[in-house]
Amino acid sequence: MNHVAKCHCGEVEVVCKDEPESVVICHCELCQKRTGSFFHIAAWFDRESVQINGYTKEFTRTSGDAGLPFTFNFCTNCGTSIWWLSPRQDGPLKDKVGIAGGCFTEKNFPVPTISIYEKHKHSWVSLPVNIQSFTAGM
Repeated sequence: MNHVAKCHCGEVEVVCKDEPESVVICHCELCQKRTGSFFHIAAWFDRESVQINGYTKEFTRTSGDAGLPFTFNFCTNCGTSIWWLSPRQDGPLKDKVGIAGGCFTEKNFPVPTISIYEKHKHSWVSLPVNIQSFTAGM
């Protein structure tokens, strides 16, 4: 089954041909600022299974809890932050593409199983049952 993510205006479409490797909730302060929400949800897919259609502009943040730069891609028309790459080329994010969970069109998208940077989690945020929780990153 394909999973399809689209930006707000629909000019950028990301088609994922496989299931996500992981679905992660991030509570870090930089993700809060980037999304305008109290957390963000990222679905991580193998690069080989992802097809990106449309034009994006890159923004690389050079700070954060982990001290790693991340390159985010935004729709050039509506500004939606839709996909990004991890700078880590070791461990679980090697050769992965992160895609914004809220951009997927299907309403039964897989539930997040990992929650990171919970030291920044707002007290009223409730998480799914049986989620792996990390005070910092993974």
